[in-house]
Formats: sequence, structure tokens, C-alpha cells
Amino acid sequence: MPLLQPPSDDLRPSDLSYTHAYNSIVSRVRRTGGAGSAGVVILAGVDVDGLLAARILASLFKNDDVPYRLVPVGGYAELEAKRDEALASEELHTLILLSLGSLLPLSSYFQLPKKCHLHIIDSHRPWNLQNLFGLDIDVDDENEEGEGGGGSGGGESRIWVWGDGEELTETMDGVRKSWEALEYEPSDSGSDSDSDNESDDEAEEEEPEEEEEDGDGSEAEGSTSRQDRKRRRTGSNQPNKKRQRDEDDDRPRRLPRAVRDAHYDRVQRYYESGTSYGQSVALTIYLLATVLERADNDILWYAILSVTYQYITSRIDRDRYEEYHTVFLDEVVRLNHEPIAGGLKMPNPDNRSIAKSEELRFMLFRHWNLYDAMLHSGYVAGRMGIWRERGRKKLQGLLAKMGFSLQQCQQAYAHMDMDLKRQLPNKLESIAPEYGLVELSYPSFTRAYGFQLSSLSAADAVEVVSSLLDIAVGVRLEIDRAGGKNGGEWFGGTTRWNVGTRDAEGASGGDGKENIDPRGANGDGSGAGGGEDGSGQEKKKEQDWHVTNFWVAYDACDDVTLLRRSLPLAMTLHKAIIRAGSALLDKSIIRSLRTFRLAILREGPDLRLFSHPSTLSRLALWLVDATRDRWAEKQSKQGNGKVKSLPFVVACLNEDKGTYQVVGVTGAPEFGDVRKNKFGLAFQQAAEESGAGAKLDMFDTSVVEVRQEDLQQFIESLHLRSG
Repeated sequence: MPLLQPPSDDLRPSDLSYTHAYNSIVSRVRRTGGAGSAGVVILAGVDVDGLLAARILASLFKNDDVPYRLVPVGGYAELEAKRDEALASEELHTLILLSLGSLLPLSSYFQLPKKCHLHIIDSHRPWNLQNLFGLDIDVDDENEEGEGGGGSGGGESRIWVWGDGEELTETMDGVRKSWEALEYEPSDSGSDSDSDNESDDEAEEEEPEEEEEDGDGSEAEGSTSRQDRKRRRTGSNQPNKKRQRDEDDDRPRRLPRAVRDAHYDRVQRYYESGTSYGQSVALTIYLLATVLERADNDILWYAILSVTYQYITSRIDRDRYEEYHTVFLDEVVRLNHEPIAGGLKMPNPDNRSIAKSEELRFMLFRHWNLYDAMLHSGYVAGRMGIWRERGRKKLQGLLAKMGFSLQQCQQAYAHMDMDLKRQLPNKLESIAPEYGLVELSYPSFTRAYGFQLSSLSAADAVEVVSSLLDIAVGVRLEIDRAGGKNGGEWFGGTTRWNVGTRDAEGASGGDGKENIDPRGANGDGSGAGGGEDGSGQEKKKEQDWHVTNFWVAYDACDDVTLLRRSLPLAMTLHKAIIRAGSALLDKSIIRSLRTFRLAILREGPDLRLFSHPSTLSRLALWLVDATRDRWAEKQSKQGNGKVKSLPFVVACLNEDKGTYQVVGVTGAPEFGDVRKNKFGLAFQQAAEESGAGAKLDMFDTSVVEVRQEDLQQFIESLHLRSG
């Protein structure tokens, strides 16, 4: 399996990069000559990174006239069905995995037909080491020999792994050596003093060589020949045995048990260190676009959004984000020409430029009001404790000390006094540290949309796209209507959310005027028609909601009208997070166990909303931010050493299914740092040891669905396992 490296001037001629893989895809399309889209199939994970990567890759394929089929995939069960469907096509020659599959044993999971190649681009870590260091040569592709550099004399490798450079570090080199030692070298078993065991060992050592010489020998024939060789050696004289040992000196020796155990421990430490994230999938494909000289503002914006998404969801730390920001800054300068200093800047309705900016950690503040934007910020919540009345008074005191009246701060930011908006960054820099707010901004980018929308920051765009991806359809929501405070005091306040696209209308059924309740018209899951057919139809709709949401969010990436109309949806989602998080903190529902904190949502108006893994993960991250300082201080006082991580488990009841959706996050004591998440393996072991009915179907291993009656024993087993 060729491991592809990012484009770099330091690559050797023998090193393979992204361009080799892409040229292989295009050349295979040219050779097949088919105009159908079944030849290239893209399976994309239903997350922001996978969606944005699909947008960039689709743009490249469009420029090269490569027909393709894009299929969103939400979990392993769905992946299995889509895999079988794709592999059943005789036209298939290229299968691409975006933001999924890094932990799967690809060579065995995908039984690829002849002349079919697989490309995997995934940011989930750790890798399955078989994918990085294993071999899988397509010996039937004689016409493609040398094209991808996959080997000599037999064609190219069928599985292409798009790496990010981290696979070539010294640490990974040690892991590779240990994996290869365990995979390819014989192991030590038995005693050399026992003549029978020695004969068996020698027979087993000769077997690989015999198989290589015979090639297609069957297992029965191999067993018979092994017994014959053993009889011949038993009846032979001692000098023949000595000569045989001398001949065997050049063969690979068995590993001593201690060495083997050391290799095994190193590999296990790699897998058990926890899940993390590497270079985003969208950035990987953008780097390919720069080498192909296809980069433009659209795909650059998608790459910026993917890295911003990783940063604001605590998947990468501040240092890595700033490294990526430096790369993007050069690209922004290259693709966007700034006006001459002092020159007249004319408004342009077609302006789609990208500019650098300093982004405040206030939620959607350009499109909301300043007070609510600060109130719904996880960073501000943690430092000021806004879920209590005292914390909200502190927030109002901060605004008053800055000279901002509450009336000004509670009206739309676009209508605030211009002088106040210009003074806001300087005022915050001078006064906010008195309230513990010392990291209120970070470097980012904004994009102009002509006269259609005021400049949209990368963080705001990510919030809108991720909200559409989670809850565009499938949940009944009330959003604020445009007007005065909280939707307008004279105009009724709220209206029912309706995304208004053709895909959403088809998913919701009926006339498409509203997003119907998933339980059906009767509210009991029976559907409009009742009976088994109605129930089956509702189940199918439930399975298709994430697919519909994927396409709605996919369209929103270049639909300014849909982006602007979806801003209230993102605001409503964050209001629900604040509402649920404040209730958990106020009612002291959060339990402090020995190794993690636990919060269980059993009631409330937002149960259906938080039964989605992504929205529940957002709530968990908000709770980590809100309790970080107090929890880290308390833990350091109780323990003897420095606090390394802040694990948090949140469960939400899904009343329709009778299950709990459980997510685990691992926060860092310092804001901006990231810790590896060890809940993936812990969830799996807890489910096995407790015997609880659990379903681990998501590509994010720190998400599990547990049967309602088994939650208690699952948590108990998880507590013991984590300890």
C-alpha cells in the first residue's frame, strides 16, 4: 500500500505524493472511456470535514471531466451496505473514502475486484497499521505498471493511503518496525531441548519457503509434505541434521519472547493512546489543487472552513491551527489582491474576496446582538459563570465598564453605533483581562459576498454549515423571527424552522411547508397511514435524514441566500445548548466520579435535539469549557500532581428508540490545548464486560448508543475500566 506524502520540495524522486494518486485516477478514467458515473465512487463521511473535502474534490473532477458518484455515509452499518452496492457494479474502477475508514482493515474489509483501486483520505487517528505498512499489489494491472510506483514486475498497489507527513516521524518509525517484526518474522514457541518440538519448529520454518516455491499448493498437500519431511529427518543421521542447521542459519530467526513482548507493547500503546485528528481531509485535497494549479477562492475558502471547524471543536490545538493559518495567509495574499493603501474602495456586487481578520470568541456576533453573542460563548461562560444570575451580572458589568449601554448591546450588531463597534476590540483588550478573559480573539479570515450578505467569518460559516448538517431536517424547531429583541416584541417572536429546499421538502413529506415531527402526524411513530407500512416508511425517513441534511449543507456552501437564511438556525441551536447546559449546572445533575464527570439528560424540551451525536458532543464541549477552571483547580487540590486531562461523559435519552446516546470528550486544563480521547476503547471494553446492549456504529469511536435499561451497568463498567 503506497503511503502518499504531502507535496514538498524535499521529496525524493522515488517518493509518492498526492499528484501520483490523482493522476492514476484520471488515467484510469481515460482508459475505461465510459461516460457513466459508476466508475468513480466517493464515499464521504457525514461531517463538516468530509462535506468540504467532497466539494473540493468534485471541483477538481469537474475540471478534468471525470464522472463520479458521491455517496454520504453516516456509520459502519451504512458503509457496509454502500460498499456492497458499489462493488457490485462492473464499471467500478476507483473507490474513494473521505473522512472515514482509517481504523478499518481495508484489504480485507473491501474485497476489491480486479483492476479496482481504493483511495483513503481520513483525518481520524490512529491508523490501522495494516493500512500504513501492509502490502496489497494488483498483479493483474500489467498495463499500469510503473504508473503509480507500486512495485516492480506486477503492477501498482491497489490501496492508496493519503498521509499528512506524521506517519514518517521517528515515533511512527519505531511503531512500523515493531509491527513488521510481529507481522512478518516468526515467533518463539516451545523449547529447543525437545527433539520433537525442534523438528516441528524446523518444519514450520521450512513451510513458508515451500509455499513460495510451490505457489498454489493446497493446505492438505502442505500438511502431508510437512509430515513426510519430519519422518525423513527423524530417520536421518546426525551429520545431516547438522548440515541442515547450517543451511538454516541464513533464514529469519524466531524472535525471543521478551523482544516479541516489547514489540507487542509498543503497538498496543499506539492503539491505546487515544483518538485524535490529523490534517483535515479538505486541506489535503486543497494541497493537491495547489500543485495542479487549480486553486481558487472557493476551494481555498472550503479548506479554511475545515481547519476552522477542527479548531473550534477542539480537534486541533492552537499551535497547529496557527501553523495552518500561516499557510492560508500566503494563499489568501496570492489569490486576493488588496486595494492600494489610501485608494478609493468602490463597492462591488460581485466581490467574493477573502481577507484576514481577528475573530472574537463571541458566537455569530456580526449577525446577532453583542450581549447574546457573548452570553452563548463557551469561553465567556467558563470564565464568568453565566448560567448563574451572578455571572450574568458580571457580564453586564463588563459591558458597562467598557461604556456600552445594555440597550445598544441588545440590538442587532449591524445597527449598533459605529463608534462603539470600532472601539470594541481595544476596549476588550484593556478591560476584559480584569474578568479573566485573556484569550478573546484568534487569527482567522472573512469572506465578502457582495451586496447579498455582509462579510461572513470562517467561524460563522462553520456554525451555519454544521447546524444544517445536524438539524436541517428531522427535528421540529422554533427560530426567532426578524424584528426587535428576541425576534420582535410586536411581531410574535418565533416561527417554525423550514429550510425551504427541494431535498428537504422530499424528506419531510407532505407539502414541504414545515419540518414535520419524526414520530409522524399522530406523534406515536405510526405515520399518517398507520400500520406496518406507515411505520416502515417513518423508519426509512429517519435513516435518510442525515443524507438529506448532507445535501442541504452541501448546497449551502455556495448558496449565499441559504447561508443567510440559516443563521437563525445556528443561533437556536446554541440557545438550546445554553439552556440544557445551564439546567445541568444549576440543578447539580453532573456527578463527579473518580475518573470522569457524568451528566445524563432524561427530560427537557431538547431531548430530540441532543439525541444527535454531533449536537450532544457540542453540549459536552460547552460543559468542559464552562467548568474547566473550577474543575482543574479542584482536581489539582485533591491530587498530588498536575491535572493532565478533564474527561466528561454526557448521555441523552432517545425516547422513541428507548436508548441513550452517549458521548465522551477529553478536555485539557488549559484553554486551546487538546488531549487525545481515550473513551473509544473504554466504551468498547465497557460494553463487552457489562453485557449491555450497545451499538458502536459511528466513525467517531467516542460515541455509543446504549439500551435504556442497560445504561447503569454500562456506566459502572466504564467507571471501573477508566480507573
